[in-house]
Amino acid sequence: MKKLWVMALGTAFFLQTASLYAADVKFEGDFRVRGIYADDLDANEDVDDQQAFADGRFRLRTTATAGITSGVVVVDFTSSFSDPRQTGAGGAADCSATGCTTGNYRFGSANFGGSYNIVGVREAYLKLDLNMVKLAFGRKPFRLGHSLVLDDTMDAIVGKFMVGGFEVMLANGKLLDSNSTVATTGGATGSDTDVYIAKTGFTHGDMHNIGVFVTYLKDRIPAFIALPIPGGAPIGDKTDLWTLGVTADGKFGAINLGAEIDFFTGSMDSTTTGVDSVDLTGMNILIGVGLDVAAVDVGVAALYTTGQDADGDEVNINGLSGNFVLGNILINDNIFSDREGQCASVGGARIGSGGASCVGGLGVMGIKLSAGLEGVPFGKTCHTELAAIWAQTAEDPVDGTGTAGDSDLGIEIDLNHKHKLDDNVAVAVNLGYLLSGDAWQTLTGGDDNQLKGIIALNYMF
Repeated sequence: MKKLWVMALGTAFFLQTASLYAADVKFEGDFRVRGIYADDLDANEDVDDQQAFADGRFRLRTTATAGITSGVVVVDFTSSFSDPRQTGAGGAADCSATGCTTGNYRFGSANFGGSYNIVGVREAYLKLDLNMVKLAFGRKPFRLGHSLVLDDTMDAIVGKFMVGGFEVMLANGKLLDSNSTVATTGGATGSDTDVYIAKTGFTHGDMHNIGVFVTYLKDRIPAFIALPIPGGAPIGDKTDLWTLGVTADGKFGAINLGAEIDFFTGSMDSTTTGVDSVDLTGMNILIGVGLDVAAVDVGVAALYTTGQDADGDEVNINGLSGNFVLGNILINDNIFSDREGQCASVGGARIGSGGASCVGGLGVMGIKLSAGLEGVPFGKTCHTELAAIWAQTAEDPVDGTGTAGDSDLGIEIDLNHKHKLDDNVAVAVNLGYLLSGDAWQTLTGGDDNQLKGIIALNYMF
């Protein structure tokens, strides 16, 4: 990160050719309060996991512009992370001992009146507008396609420019900087983990869009991808992983179409005797069709992600961004994090830190049917939606004895309502009930139905 900021400040100094002006400072914010209830999200009634809690988040965006340069900083003040003052097993700073889910500690850690002092810098970057090229340096948001692969913030150096009618983005993202004072591995620059992104697209008015992106993950040490290998566990070394994504969106009268397909391929070297390398592979497919007629909207969405073949030589490596949501329970981890959520490959380890399954998981197939009505019951400023989701794992789960189980994850029924009280305030209600399928008996040892409900108040300015 230190190298990134040195480059950013140096570039800003040499490229600032315009006269100095007083900075134009703009503030924007988002204040959210939620009440959350969840029960049996592991489908095992023998596990006491009922939850009822509240959390809050205040997000402040500051943009300072002077001449061709803008600086953006977004800060989170939140109670939705684990309280670092709580220690778990082995003295770890987590909630494994106390069981606190969100770390909401409104009355202080030791007595009444204490402050909850979790502050996170979500974004911090410089933008330079050089007319022909737009540059950015620092931690900024990235979104690829429909958020299947990446929708998050990342330390990066970014360039955007036009080639004919195509907008091109090139980026070098720094996932692990081994020269940083906070790196866990230390060492030389050759131990860095980078992701290189090339993205382009063509837009025809507001009606049609076709996009292509390519990413190359270069993990120079075995620190970023934890790789469970079916039938064994070789010690991983450096990893190369490519992703090719193609997206398409179109509007044809009252019909809306959207699609995305992602291919993953790569390899991880091994330091285990007799194992040279392991091949990595994976695929995501998303297809959606919607119809808007007057105040009524209906939609169909189909999702498929490959899973790990128990008899295969290749390792499945894919997963969905935490900001991609299919239902209120299935493919949704919003009660744990705003940023890194559940991946689609059930049962594997996540690429990078935090979150859930990405590597060696079972994959997911799901179909969602939804119908919404605007203006019911409080007029044009509200929208109510009813949805049904069927899902199963792409590969059959296997229990501890090696016996294959059923792939059915069940059917989820969702009710979603959003009411905009004025231009700045909105209330949302999201209810989900999952009729758990037999796959949960193998995955968690139970098949109890699952329930989750969230009531949220959002104020934006």
